[in-house]
Amino acid sequence: MSELTPNHPVTKEVHEQWHKIAALMMVKFGKTKVIITPDEVFKAFKADLNITVRFNDEVGIELTLVDSKEAERLAREEGGLPV
Repeated sequence: MSELTPNHPVTKEVHEQWHKIAALMMVKFGKTKVIITPDEVFKAFKADLNITVRFNDEVGIELTLVDSKEAERLAREEGGLPV
């Protein structure tokens, strides 16, 4: 997994804030501890998973899992990849 739009303002904004987003997700789901096993990490990296981050003025931060084809489409749409 790599950043398809490293220079996009949203990517830049959240790049150093991942720990805050993780903490907010834990609070949202009522967790004080989350364990991610090596097997889960391996499966996640084998899967065709990409995460998108969008700031939505109406609802807040939107995180969405998409496949690589959709991630590349969105990256092109946002100017991260050549058309």
